Amino acid sequence: MVAGHRRRSCKHLRIQHTLPESPTRGVAIEPLPGRNEPTQAPSTLGSGGDGRPCLHRRSLLAGVGQRGRQQIWREPGGPTVGPPTTRPTHCSTRPARSWSAKGATSRPSRRFSNAAAPIHHYHPNVFVAGTSAMTGFEFLGNWLPRLKTARLTDSRWSQHVLPMPCAPKESVIMHLPVHRQRRSRPRNWLPGAVALALVASIGFAAPAAGAQEQPTGQRPVFENGRAQPVYAGEEIISQNVWVEAEGMDTDRDGAHDRIRVQIRRPASTDKGIQLPIIMQASPYWGDGGEFLNNEVHVPLYAPQRPGYAPPPDPGPFPYFPPPDKPYDGTVLPHQTINGGTYQNEFLSRGFIFAHAQMLGTGSSTGCTTGGGPEEHNSLKAVIDWFNGRADAYDIDGNPVKANWTTGLVGMIGTSYDGTLPIGVATTGVKELRAIVPIAAISSYYDYRRMNGTPISTNTNLGGDQNSNHNSNISRKYPEVCDYTKEEVRRGQDRLTGEYNQWWHERNYLPNIGNIAGGVLVQHGLNDQNVKLRNAAQLVDALEENGIPHQVWLHQGGHGDRALSNNRAAWLDLLNRWWTYWLHGVNNDVLDEPSAVIEREDGTWTPYDSWPAPGSASTPVFLGASGDNTTGRLTLTRKVADRPVTETFTDDMTIDATSFARAEQSPNRLAYRTPALTEAVHLSGTVHVSTRMSINARAGIVSAMLVEYPKSGNPKIIARGWSDPLKRFGLDRSYGIMPGAPFTHNFDLQPHDYVFNEGSQIGIVVYSSDRVFTLRPPPGTQLSLYTHHSQTRVDLPIVGGKSALASALGGGE
Repeated sequence: MVAGHRRRSCKHLRIQHTLPESPTRGVAIEPLPGRNEPTQAPSTLGSGGDGRPCLHRRSLLAGVGQRGRQQIWREPGGPTVGPPTTRPTHCSTRPARSWSAKGATSRPSRRFSNAAAPIHHYHPNVFVAGTSAMTGFEFLGNWLPRLKTARLTDSRWSQHVLPMPCAPKESVIMHLPVHRQRRSRPRNWLPGAVALALVASIGFAAPAAGAQEQPTGQRPVFENGRAQPVYAGEEIISQNVWVEAEGMDTDRDGAHDRIRVQIRRPASTDKGIQLPIIMQASPYWGDGGEFLNNEVHVPLYAPQRPGYAPPPDPGPFPYFPPPDKPYDGTVLPHQTINGGTYQNEFLSRGFIFAHAQMLGTGSSTGCTTGGGPEEHNSLKAVIDWFNGRADAYDIDGNPVKANWTTGLVGMIGTSYDGTLPIGVATTGVKELRAIVPIAAISSYYDYRRMNGTPISTNTNLGGDQNSNHNSNISRKYPEVCDYTKEEVRRGQDRLTGEYNQWWHERNYLPNIGNIAGGVLVQHGLNDQNVKLRNAAQLVDALEENGIPHQVWLHQGGHGDRALSNNRAAWLDLLNRWWTYWLHGVNNDVLDEPSAVIEREDGTWTPYDSWPAPGSASTPVFLGASGDNTTGRLTLTRKVADRPVTETFTDDMTIDATSFARAEQSPNRLAYRTPALTEAVHLSGTVHVSTRMSINARAGIVSAMLVEYPKSGNPKIIARGWSDPLKRFGLDRSYGIMPGAPFTHNFDLQPHDYVFNEGSQIGIVVYSSDRVFTLRPPPGTQLSLYTHHSQTRVDLPIVGGKSALASALGGGE
């Protein structure tokens, strides 16, 4: 543990934090002789005169100081930037915003937190062009005589002396401009002296007692906060290793599962230079099995009585014999993984690239688990190996050490490859400092279900977790994973669609607070594969947990559109993002707006938050047409002389686009506003509240948000699908009495869209969706009580009710 020192501006402060144990990089810092143990709880930062948490303005390497500044020490007479301060620094106490269940709420604008600033300027390998930043060696050499010490024990260092922060009175405080502090620190960030200990623990070089052997390789170079391609043309070392996931045996062969990792690194890493790693993990680097499309032409699950009905018993689990002998994954041939654009761009800039084949795929062993924790813990083992906490072997069985890396890791990927970084980060592994999930899944239940009903992607009708699981298994001897196929089939419970423990293990949102670094999200506003709800919930959870993040939303569907349509800006952002988080170079990347959205005309527009600032839930009400033509969508409820009920009939043979275009249809209900006199910006989630009845024991209730332009065909903006059996919760189905009214509320997929002047905002209510839901036999009748006080639609309008009223000419 690290004992802090007496502060001159804040009350007495001691900081302690238990560092992760490591066979080769574990650090134990003993209390100073004659000092009492700290009295505060671990990771506590003490308090200022007003009782709020505060961080000492002299915290060494903390990267957190007076709002808008970073504070470091310099020798008296050295260069200074900005005036010194003697005031204690306090954390922001602004409450986190939330994504309202009834649409986006109005939330204050914000930028990134100064909470999780990485360790800056002290990497002994770093040269920052155009600055006078000291290296770690220079810092320790200048201050070692003046600083109090504690003894450091490590497997590499014997009784070495580590300086503790206690600066002399005559020292000068220097301020470096950094991003503004807008939130409190993430819970996992280590300040002050603990940060220095972490530098040692993750492998940054340290001063030796005698002469220090200097690296002879090329050091990374940074200009204007960006890593430069100084390794271009240098020989690239390529190697394969198999990392053991200790204690994990998903294929039941009696041996630890192994992850095959392909590594590419500049030759300078064999000459004493240590670099951080960009890791890409995937289940797709191999020839897998068949993609299973589940049957969609099926009757709906319908409990035979009102109230809660437990799901049917699936019966005993079949017996699957375990393998006869273990398999280590080294049997030839091994696929050479193409690094792609990101490796081509950043390998030359000082980032090692590691490509990991997911559990049960390619030359890895074990079995995939349909997004389960085993997939992420096995990849965490790879990061553990980078940091000396796990074992790895080459193809000949020889142990391999990762002594060429600093141990800090970033992850990036698209779709499943983008979901894996989220899962690994939520394990809490400290060295994973930056993830870039693109078109990624934050909860597999919300990928395969919506409001309790099974949904498909626009490319795979009937796709479910067993679909990807079966197609992903590409390892040698895939039959050993047959038992996991049965586990996935049972766990997904396609019959009832209920949220259960199996799905909960594949929901990463409750553990977002474990993330130890920054998150850069990219997602398509019109992604009908991994739908936007996954990104919206992720951004909300990041905000609630104070995790530094930025989100890019584009007009495309499923994929990495920012790379193809805004390539220069996106690659520049990645350069600064990874340079900041992995090399520890202070730049302006966290000063940028937290959201960038590609607008309908193709321009990329920054926002201080997402949903956009000023977005507020705005209720609109449904006025019945009486003949299934088009009713009214108004800001005020029209009082009817008598109850008004509108009925529509389910017909899965008709596509939803036909429902939007139809002037009259017995299979849908439609409502529109008058023509808008000015543009209206919608940002967030549309929420639908209904009072309704069904003439059967089950039914699907769907709705869509539509723009009706001055001319041309209507455009579907967002859809939502729901199962009324889940009206009391997603984890259980409640039967309904045919013909009896009930209340049913559900959301559409989030969106960010600007309705044009002259267009109309429309809501269409229907039943099964031919493209996305199950296809039950036609004929079920659903009735909507439009006059009821509980029937309404909440639109997340930027500017709220006043903005929509203005666009409607001050009328309805």
